[in-house]
Amino acid sequence: MMKKLWLCVLAIVGMFAAASVSAQAYPSRPLRMIVPFPPGGQVDIHGRLVAKLLEDRLGTQVVVENRAGAGGMVGTVALAQSAPDGYTIGCLVPSTTSRAFIKNPSVDIFTAFTPIGALHSGWAVLTSNPQTARTLKEFIDYAKANPGRVNLGVSSGPPAMIGAMFASLAGIKMERIEYKGAAPAMTALLTNEVQANFGGVPQALPFMEAGKVVALAVGGDTRAPAIPNVPTMAELGYPEVKGNTIEGIFGPAGMPQAAMARLVPVMRDIARSPEIAKMFFSSGKVLDITNEELMKIIREEVEFWLKAGQVAGYVPN
Repeated sequence: MMKKLWLCVLAIVGMFAAASVSAQAYPSRPLRMIVPFPPGGQVDIHGRLVAKLLEDRLGTQVVVENRAGAGGMVGTVALAQSAPDGYTIGCLVPSTTSRAFIKNPSVDIFTAFTPIGALHSGWAVLTSNPQTARTLKEFIDYAKANPGRVNLGVSSGPPAMIGAMFASLAGIKMERIEYKGAAPAMTALLTNEVQANFGGVPQALPFMEAGKVVALAVGGDTRAPAIPNVPTMAELGYPEVKGNTIEGIFGPAGMPQAAMARLVPVMRDIARSPEIAKMFFSSGKVLDITNEELMKIIREEVEFWLKAGQVAGYVPN
């Protein structure tokens, strides 16, 4: 009897020891980080910084793989279909591949992924070239005086939606031209191919500082710290026009416990790092929250975009 009891005790101890060894052994090879947008864009820049910070903390290489296309859906699907072994993760903006922006999404963002860590909630800013307008009122007046002659350059997803919503609420007509990324959309503004742009603050900031574009308003309830003199849409009478999008690090559904036990605290540490604080100073608010809170906010964000689409008359592709 005592012999059987000891064997049971040893078996249980062995199980815990194996789990401990497994947790300690992870990672035993390089990780792959999928970024579902082109190189040089905001999400790519963020993903590469996180990859570097993960390398420093995990002691292994994190290889960034850009899988752009279909507004982020190509890379998002690639991550969802990856083996849930802890060695493939992704830097995602989940709401952009939800039913708010895609008529029949290939994946369900709430069941296809395992949240690893939140990064930030990003701002969008409406910019114009100086010859068109220097204030939001001037821009609206210009658009009303020149119907059909004002083009808005955006990337697909939230910037396109917020542009449509703003035009509807302001009572103006703009031809919305969607580009394959934030960088080409900003280039179009610089060359006057379009007269306005909705996009992230980091893309616009260098050109604002050079006097090549003018920031008219920030989408959201609070001003962006990097451009504190630029009023919000709410301040200017358009509180419904918000551009916040949540970004985070995810793995495919079914990630192993050993990997999560290592990755989750490391990502929480990264979210609190000075490098992340510096990176997101211009682009958004750092989210130091739990993964349960992250998924709750994403659900609320998707519901916001669905309602915004109804106001704007935006039809998902």
